[in-house]
Amino acid sequence: MKKLLNLFLTVILLFFTFISLILTRRLRTRFGKLLGRSIYYLSKKRRLITFDNLQKAFPEKDVDWIKKVCIGSFENLGITFAELFAMYKLPYRKILSNVQLRYSPDIQDKIEKGNGFVILTGHFGNWELAAFSLGLYFSTQITIIVKPQSNQYADIFLNKIRTRGGNKIVSMYHSAFEMVKVLKNREGIALIADQSATADKDVFIDFFGRLAATYKAPAQIALKFNVPMLIGFAIRQNDYSYIVDIKEIDHSDLQDNEDGVYQLTLRHTKMLEQFIRQYPDHWVWQHRRWKHQPKD
Repeated sequence: MKKLLNLFLTVILLFFTFISLILTRRLRTRFGKLLGRSIYYLSKKRRLITFDNLQKAFPEKDVDWIKKVCIGSFENLGITFAELFAMYKLPYRKILSNVQLRYSPDIQDKIEKGNGFVILTGHFGNWELAAFSLGLYFSTQITIIVKPQSNQYADIFLNKIRTRGGNKIVSMYHSAFEMVKVLKNREGIALIADQSATADKDVFIDFFGRLAATYKAPAQIALKFNVPMLIGFAIRQNDYSYIVDIKEIDHSDLQDNEDGVYQLTLRHTKMLEQFIRQYPDHWVWQHRRWKHQPKD
């Protein structure tokens, strides 16, 4: 029964893909908002989690503001899905016309001529489009570390989209050896490091005034192999396109030790928080980001 349900849900994804492909950018955005609103009303559990997260992150805001951002976050999720579906067959030129990557010549040199790099983003704006575009903008292959979907059919379908532009997908559960291999080949690793990590193996970082278990692997890799850590977030514009400003998080003053890993993790987490505070409806608040707390 579970396999049949997963197959049925994947067929629905294919149907949404067909709809997204025939729509213009503006109509695709509206379709995405409709999807997001549907999730908002149908998933009481995620709606309550989102509302609670926002209230605790922005205690100074009133209920009307919280509800507006809550709905906006669901709409952003729906837009991301709709645009991701369209990337299944959309020509590369149209995909690239939807996103502009901005970076300094120094960063371009480090990406294309360096010793490898780590690039981070969050579930922010259209993170899927940002990651997809990296493979089209730069001559080096990007290996994206992802958490597999429980629906194996949907997982295959989504990864087919993600790898269409030349990127490589590796499961986070089998990524240690692959990440070493990628950096030895002087290529790039892309990670999304804003979900709740493990309570016993990772580090707790202040995030919106509360401690949150945060993956330390990105900082460990950057410090161990002494490669640049880059970060970028896809910000939606008024014409429904995106701008991604890629910045470097300096770690030249840090050592490859426990404190260095903590400090670098703190730096990229604080940068994520700054962007979320500027564009709160761009982030996926539906996740239980603070579910783990230190035992002491």
